[in-house]
Amino acid sequence: MQRTTSAVFLLLALLALSAFAQQDVDNTFCPICNMVVVPSIAQAIQGDQAIYACDMAGHFHQLTSSPKTFLRGTVAVPQLPAPYVKAKMGCPVCGHPDLTHAVPWGPHGNQKIFACSEDHAKMILDSPATYFVAAPHNDTSGFCHGATGMYDGFQSAIDGFCPRIFFESWVLNSGAKYAIGFCGVVLLGIAVEALVEAQTLLRQRWTRRYAVAVWSEPSLDDSLLDDSNEALSKELLTCDERPRVVARRLPMWCKVCLAGVYMCTMTGAYLLMLVVMTYETGLFIAAVLGLGLGFFFFKDVDGLLMEGNPDPCCST
Repeated sequence: MQRTTSAVFLLLALLALSAFAQQDVDNTFCPICNMVVVPSIAQAIQGDQAIYACDMAGHFHQLTSSPKTFLRGTVAVPQLPAPYVKAKMGCPVCGHPDLTHAVPWGPHGNQKIFACSEDHAKMILDSPATYFVAAPHNDTSGFCHGATGMYDGFQSAIDGFCPRIFFESWVLNSGAKYAIGFCGVVLLGIAVEALVEAQTLLRQRWTRRYAVAVWSEPSLDDSLLDDSNEALSKELLTCDERPRVVARRLPMWCKVCLAGVYMCTMTGAYLLMLVVMTYETGLFIAAVLGLGLGFFFFKDVDGLLMEGNPDPCCST
């Protein structure tokens, strides 16, 4: 029992030391856009180093396919800067732990490749891909590769980057998943239009059935009375000031139900907005198609055209 407990404590200590030995990924920024990087999107470099990227489409691919474009010369480093203060690394060329020079990534971010000498730093600068370790594990599949929540302009996921929608684990990285996502977005657009029409119909129906009419009270203005024939003036003003319906008030439960329908409608609309903001061409088409089908199936076009009075002089 004692040996088991000691082994557990030793394992926890090793895990803690390994955690402290890594760079602070939470304060590491993408060299292209300066956004906080995603720890799982990384390319390992010899010497226990790595280059991290954000989940914007194309950024990781650009950094790993043409790294020389994003390296900014060599600089001397008297000590490891943030976020590498607690990192345990070695020179990618020889593995020596005494790091005196660095090759910064740019134009943004704070990432670097460290080397033990200026000569080794220049070797890394001349051929950085030589020191990459294997291929990155980045949710690659035959349908698409990587994962992104937003593209740089409208792009297709086919043979490109896999779109991620709503949740981190919802990555459409296969043809079947993409087809399900496409159909789901279409149905979401149809549902939004259906809820909009349902809200209108419920309000109209409940207004006719449950609304309480609020009437205006007749009032007489004494300044309008004719002193010569006061009785006739009062009679005429009374006829003109008959009570009128000025409003129809729905019961509280009707307002609560309508508010619930409105909340569901806005939730669906904002989810559609998030899908469109991925800038994935197919999902954008799915959102527009869903809204169009919803309008076609549920919108009362005849009622929309007949709404109000077409006569401009008597329109209500």
